[in-house]
Amino acid sequence: MKRTLFIALSIGVVSFLPSIGADAAEIRSPDKRIVLSTHAENGQVAYSVEFNGTPVIAKSRLGVELEGGAFSGPIAVSGSKTGAHDERWKPVWGQFGEVRDHYNELTLDVAEVNAPKRTMQVVLRAYDDGIAFRYVFPSQKGLANANFAKEWSAVSMVSKDPVAWYAATSTTLANEVPFGKIGKPCRTPFTVQLSDDCFVSLHEAAVVNSSDAMLSLGADRRTLTYSSSCNQEAGSVSAWRTVQISATPGGLVESSLILNLNEPSRLADTGWIKPGVALWDWRNHGGKADDGFVYGINTESYIRYIDFAHQNGLPYLIIDAEWYGPERDDKSDPIKYEHDVDIPRITDYAKQKGVGVWLYINDRALKNFDMDRTFSQYRKWGIKGIKHGFLGGGNQTKNAFSVKVLEKCAEYQLMYVLHEANKPTGLTRTYPNFISSEYVNSMLDAANRVPATPSELAVFPVVHSLSGPVDRSCGLFGLDEAIGREKVHKQIPSTVVSQAAQCLVFPSGILTLPDMPDAYNRKMDLFEFIKQLPMTYDETKVLEMKIGDYITMARRTGDTWLVAALADESGRALELNLDFLEPGVTYDVTLYEDDANADYQFPGGWNRKDAAKKKVPFKPVETKRELYQIRKQTVKKGDVISARIAPGGGHCMWIRPAK
Repeated sequence: MKRTLFIALSIGVVSFLPSIGADAAEIRSPDKRIVLSTHAENGQVAYSVEFNGTPVIAKSRLGVELEGGAFSGPIAVSGSKTGAHDERWKPVWGQFGEVRDHYNELTLDVAEVNAPKRTMQVVLRAYDDGIAFRYVFPSQKGLANANFAKEWSAVSMVSKDPVAWYAATSTTLANEVPFGKIGKPCRTPFTVQLSDDCFVSLHEAAVVNSSDAMLSLGADRRTLTYSSSCNQEAGSVSAWRTVQISATPGGLVESSLILNLNEPSRLADTGWIKPGVALWDWRNHGGKADDGFVYGINTESYIRYIDFAHQNGLPYLIIDAEWYGPERDDKSDPIKYEHDVDIPRITDYAKQKGVGVWLYINDRALKNFDMDRTFSQYRKWGIKGIKHGFLGGGNQTKNAFSVKVLEKCAEYQLMYVLHEANKPTGLTRTYPNFISSEYVNSMLDAANRVPATPSELAVFPVVHSLSGPVDRSCGLFGLDEAIGREKVHKQIPSTVVSQAAQCLVFPSGILTLPDMPDAYNRKMDLFEFIKQLPMTYDETKVLEMKIGDYITMARRTGDTWLVAALADESGRALELNLDFLEPGVTYDVTLYEDDANADYQFPGGWNRKDAAKKKVPFKPVETKRELYQIRKQTVKKGDVISARIAPGGGHCMWIRPAK
């Protein structure tokens, strides 16, 4: 990470008497559109927020009660200071080539009104794209630790019964829910539409010393309260509680607030961190190649993947579970390859072809075997990254272990993907080798988990993807025949062009392609779009979005734009103005489109159980999902692209300066 600009602004200090009935102070976002006010009354400290002159968050409580009773009684603001920060930094990879970290900050000194009058600080920040706050617990007499007994952090919506989108767990789908009907505690990101021109999303940032936070709806049916487990020593800080705010849902997607709240990169050398597209073996076991070869866990299969990757300029191959033995067997040694898998031969061949190899490793093997021993062997083999499986993240112990593995990976120059994950909270800034997470309903995971519908795909960007890069393993081209393989347990409601579009819409440092090389060879003209994806971009724009209905996104790399659109079950007519292009430049554009007859639907059951219930066979069947067409033309700034997006379909564009 390179910092290109730093501006340190003056800090003012304002002192307050230890009153329990006076307003404390306020700060505004740099663009003045967000006003964050704090309040001290009735022995409590609270805050409220206005956006564009309209109240959006009513008075909401701040504070934490610690074990042993610290801060359980009345508290007061004893003083405060304000500050500002403006810096531009360059991520190693991500949605933008440069990020501006610009905020105004207010730090409240808070003390118990009664003896022993222990103190803490509340640090609040106002950005142009939202607000955030965290707690600081200074070492002091009478404060043995900073273990949370109860968190009071709340967000009270001004709007009555707004619409919300959230996922109950890390693997369930995000759906639209009336605010007042929220049931059990739910996970973040938690996105709410407060009005036609105000969208907010609740999340957290820099989670390293606590469990994932949950949100609970209060009796007033409009106040959400954070809760998490956090056991740490005095002198520590909490995770950030965040509220992203935007006039449009696309503004939430373009926000860098979560990243900015994390520490700068701790890695001195990041030249070895290279995002990109990867072939992946797991969903292809038992799949038959066009020449009759059957893919499996063996060296010959991996040689085929490497040859395809080399021929098409793809940088990686991911070898998934079972290559070192049964992954859930505590005795399976992660440096002893089995099943006709010859790792040295595979990696040597991959090096000759310019393809990097990733290895899957189960959480058990990471805990049961010395990581230095394991990772030093991987380094000798030339392995580029690991996929950490079945952490079952969420509690403080597992979150801390994930960070430990991540740091150890950095020592051995290994990139890192976390599956069955804890919640992403922006740690990719601090540890840029953290390439992706499976904090999402991954497309083909779990035989009895219902696949995402097209309308749910149009929700993902403002829920799961707001947390950080997510690995959804999209890009299935053999939609009709894939269920004939042993690891493909369900039908996918999507057109093939939607599959290509999803590869751009859902951010991830690594694109894990789930299909066989043969499936991509059959549609090489469409696969051309995926071949252009660098998985790191200079600029990202959400051109249009209606949550649950559609999204169109453009990402720029150099002077090339890649555009992708998704539509719900109704499909839509796309009329896209290319006003984001440079003036005076003529561009060649390739359009990858749903055929006039394309449709996302399939007959019969979505999995074996559903098919049995409907008394129909569960087997490959020809549908209209794989129908597509390709057009080419020249365009310039201000031109309009018109196209039909099929029900459950998509649209892609590759735009580059004309030769």
